Parts: sequence; structure tokens; C-alpha cells
Amino acid sequence: MLNSEAMNAKLDPFSGAQSDSIPYAAQIPKSLLFKHVKVKQDTFTLNNDNQTTILFDPLVNKGIVKFVVQSIFNLSAVGIADETVKYERKEYPWARGYEKIVQYYRFGNIQHDYHLSVGNAEFNTGDRVTLELNMDSSPRTFTFFVNDEEQPNYVSNIPAAVRALLWQKGDAFKVIKFEALSAPTAKHGAGSRAWEFGKQWKKDK
Repeated sequence: MLNSEAMNAKLDPFSGAQSDSIPYAAQIPKSLLFKHVKVKQDTFTLNNDNQTTILFDPLVNKGIVKFVVQSIFNLSAVGIADETVKYERKEYPWARGYEKIVQYYRFGNIQHDYHLSVGNAEFNTGDRVTLELNMDSSPRTFTFFVNDEEQPNYVSNIPAAVRALLWQKGDAFKVIKFEALSAPTAKHGAGSRAWEFGKQWKKDK
């Protein structure tokens, strides 16, 4: 369940909808903290080339939630994992199965259960990537933004409870926002396409 730390009723310039900050915590294996992963305020840096997957609490299971990160250096991928997924040291996001995660790679591809969709924008060092989860819609949706621009490919029918996921390998990123929205910013307008979680993704011929 999501609990806002402060009900500021502020207006978010990105969405035009009211938003409230959500306190968050990174799930970093103790064996990696400080030695392999440096955390300074909201910035996370991997100190070596070992793969490291970081999950973020709280568990998202209701409402409309926006998670925004900035690639400080070479962020590889962002995404979500269902509530059963936990990671140990030196594990890739798919260590518990591709069917339990959705990843948005920096090259613009979305991956789920061994299937890829293409057509979203790339993101590079300095870019902001937003994950917007609408757990109140039917079906539940997961939409991506790059530098505040909505991307055409999104995921529908996501699990009822998920966590934000970030994959590092010699990467650095900063958490900009983790907040609850009063209304979705995603429009899913002309040119958008939903890819259903748990289904085989078939490309148009």
C-alpha cells in the first residue's frame, strides 16, 4: 500500500496533475552496499563492471505512480518486476525469469518473457526516463517517457503488485521523483500500441 510522506498538493509541471512524494528505499544486497554500490543522497553508482540489479520499495499495488530517474552515466535499462522477485549480488534482472519482468533498454527496446518490441526512443547519459504505472485502470498499464515525451509502446495488464527495477553495470543514475499522481499523464494516443504482459508479443507483418 502506498503512503505519501507529505500531502503537499503541489502542481507537477510535467503532468498538470497534483502529485505527492512517496518515500522510497532501494533493495541493495548488503554484500554490495558501499563496496560495490555507492549511494550518495539520490544518486547510485556502481564501482565495478559486475552486473547489479536494484529494486525499489514501496511495492506499487494501487493508484497512479510515477518513477523518474536520470542517467548520470550509461544507464542500461529500467523496468518493473512482480512482487515475488528478489535479487542477490551479481545477478541480471532476468535471474528469476524473463516472464516476471519488463525492461526498457537504453536502445529503445522493451523486453518481456524473451520477446522484444521496438520503436521507443533511446535514452543516453543525461536523459530522464519516467515509468508511469496506472494500477487503477482496467487493464493496468505501464507507460514510458523519455525527457517528458510519452513513448508509443507501453505494456498493459501488468501484475497487481510490482516494484521499480534498475539495472547497473558500471552505470550511475539519480532518482529524481517517486510520487503518486491524482491523474495519469499518459495519453496512449494515435500511434500508441499496448503489449500485453504474460502474452507472446507478435510483430506486425
